[in-house]
Amino acid sequence: MLASVLTFTLALLTSSTTTVFAQGDLTAANNLTDLEGTWSSNPAVSTGGDICIPAEMKFNYPANTGISYSFTNDGFFEEVQYRYTANASNPSCITAFILWQHGTYVLNNDGSMTLNPFGPDGRIQVQDPCAATTNIITYYDQQTTFADWGIIVDATTGNYQLNLNRFDGAKMPYMYLVAKPPNMMPTQVLTGVNASGQTNTRKRDLTSSPLNYFKRSAAVPVSGVAHGALLAGVLGSALIGFIALV
Repeated sequence: MLASVLTFTLALLTSSTTTVFAQGDLTAANNLTDLEGTWSSNPAVSTGGDICIPAEMKFNYPANTGISYSFTNDGFFEEVQYRYTANASNPSCITAFILWQHGTYVLNNDGSMTLNPFGPDGRIQVQDPCAATTNIITYYDQQTTFADWGIIVDATTGNYQLNLNRFDGAKMPYMYLVAKPPNMMPTQVLTGVNASGQTNTRKRDLTSSPLNYFKRSAAVPVSGVAHGALLAGVLGSALIGFIALV
C-alpha cells in the first residue's frame, strides 16, 4: 500500500514539473511559432529604428497610431505605442501619447508574462491641447503583466498573429509578425550609465529652468537676450546690496 502511494506521489510531481517546463517554453514545439520577432498592429509603428531617441529625449512620430512589441528568445523585449485617448466630456480635447521602453521579460509558470523595463531608458510624450502645458516629455518606467499570450495563424492574412491579454483580461490589439529576427535597439541600458561606468549627463543652459528639460510647450521660447538681461539685473541687484552693506 505504501509503495502504491509513493508511486502515485512521484507521478504527480513528475507531471507537475513537465507542465511548468512547457509553460515557459518559447520554442515552436509549444506554440505555432516561437515568440522571437517584431510584432505590430500597424506597419507604420515598429520597434527599433528612430521613433524614439532616448538620449535626446526625442520622439519621431509615425504616420499612424499603433503598438509594437519585439522579443528575443533570450529574454529581452522592446515596446513602442502611439495612441489617442478620447475625452467624452470635451471631444475636442483628444489626448495623444507616444511611449517607448525596453528591458527584460519573464514567462511565468501560470501562463502570464511580465515585462521588466530598464528604468533610465523609458520615455513618454503626452500631447493635450486643453492642458496648461500642451506637450510634455518625461521618463517612463512601467512594469507590465499580461495575464496570458498566444500565437495563431490569422485566417485572412495567413500571417502569425500575437494575442496578448492584459492583467485584467482586457485584450490588446492584435499584432502581426513583421520581422524575424526582431528589429530592436541594443538590449542594454542606453542612458544613465555608460559602458565605462560613468553617469551619462546632458549639459543644460544654467539660465534656463530645469523643468524645460522635461517639458515642451507651444509657448514662444524666451530669447537669449532676455535671459542675459535678466541675469545682469540679478547680478546688479546683488552687487548694489553688497555695497550698501559695506
